[in-house]
Amino acid sequence: MENNKKINENELEILTLTSPLKETIWGSDYFNNSLHLTNNNSIGEMWSCSGYDTFSSIIKNGPFKNKSLAEVYKNNKNLFNNINDINFPLLVKLISTKDKLSIQVHPNDKYAQEVEHYPSGKSECWLILNKSENSSLILGNNAKNKQDLINLVKNNQYEKLINEIKVNIGDLYIVNPGTIHGIGKDLLILEIQQSCDITYRFYDYDRLDKNGNKRELHVKKALDVVNIGKYNEKVININTFNKDKILENKYFILYKKDIYKEEIINTNNKFLIYTNLCKDKLIVNDKYEISYGESFISTSLASSVKLNGDGKVIISSVNFNN
Repeated sequence: MENNKKINENELEILTLTSPLKETIWGSDYFNNSLHLTNNNSIGEMWSCSGYDTFSSIIKNGPFKNKSLAEVYKNNKNLFNNINDINFPLLVKLISTKDKLSIQVHPNDKYAQEVEHYPSGKSECWLILNKSENSSLILGNNAKNKQDLINLVKNNQYEKLINEIKVNIGDLYIVNPGTIHGIGKDLLILEIQQSCDITYRFYDYDRLDKNGNKRELHVKKALDVVNIGKYNEKVININTFNKDKILENKYFILYKKDIYKEEIINTNNKFLIYTNLCKDKLIVNDKYEISYGESFISTSLASSVKLNGDGKVIISSVNFNN
C-alpha cells in the first residue's frame, strides 16, 4: 500500500468516485437537463465506476483523493481482496439515448486476449431505469445458421436478422459475449459489465459523425465472435423480484437493496460497488453524499456500510467463487 505507515486504514474503507461523462453520436440531454452535470446535450454515458486506464473515475475522498481508481487498484490490491484481474474488473455506466446505438457484438475473453491482446472480453447486463412508450432493445438474431447470417449481413437485411424486444422499467437483461445487440432510443439504462470497451459494429444506420464521416464497422471480427440464434436468457423485473441477489454469472454478482430510511450492509470484508438509484442523495456512513447514478466502493477493509436514503441501491461484486 502506498505510504501505508502514514495512512489510517479507517479512511480507506470507503472510496467515493467522480463519474466521467462521454459524448456520443446517440447521446441525449439527460445529463444536462435532469442531472445538471454538463451543458452538453449529446452525452450518452456516465461512467459511474470506472477503473479503465484511459477513462478512469477519480477518488474524491481520503488518502487517495485526486488519484485515479485505475492507479489505486493496481498499486493497492489489498483493498480489493487481492483479486488476480490485471485491470479493475468491473465497469458501471449510466446510459441515456436519444437515438439507437449501432447493431453490435462483443468478444469473449479468449478472442479479446488472442486478437486484441486485451485481458478480457465483455459480458454485460442492462437494467431499464426509464423508457418511452416505444422503446426497445435488439437482442439475439433470427439467422438459421452461420451462412444465413453472413448472407443477411452481406445484403444489409438487418430488419430480417435482428430480434427486437419491447421493455419495461425494472427489466434486467443479460448480454453475453457473442450476442448481437443494440440499445434503442429514449432509454435510461444502468449497465454493469466486465471492464472492457471492445465493440464490433455490424451496422450503424449509415449515420455520419460530427465530422461528416460514417463510423467504422468491424464486420469480419463481428462475424468471428457472433452466436447464432434467438435471445433466450431469463429476464427478471427487479421491482417485483423478491430476492436481494438478482444476477450471478462467471464475472459478477448483482444485488438490489430497497432503502426506506436506513440499511446496514454486511460486506464480509469483500469489496463492493454501490450505485445510487434513490430518489435523492444517498448518505453513506453518515458522512458521504452520493447523487443519483453515482457509485462508491466499500473496500475489503470495511466490515459493514450504513446507507440512508429512499429507493434502490444496486450492489455489484466480482464473483469471488471463480
